[in-house]
Amino acid sequence: MKITKCTGEGQGSCKRCSDKGKWNRVWSCFLYKIEGYEGCYCSDCVKEIQKQEENNNERAENLH
Repeated sequence: MKITKCTGEGQGSCKRCSDKGKWNRVWSCFLYKIEGYEGCYCSDCVKEIQKQEENNNERAENLH
């Protein structure tokens, strides 16, 4: 999973927080893009998405 900082100036919002109905205006330099995901995400959501991906990978390995 490739994670890079979002580019741009000013403020933006985390897509995952927005989808959950949380207010989330942050400076663009504190948002991240995740390869394979649309939009930018805050550091907390990046950590949660990484955990979800790890759990999904472990489940997939256990099926084989």
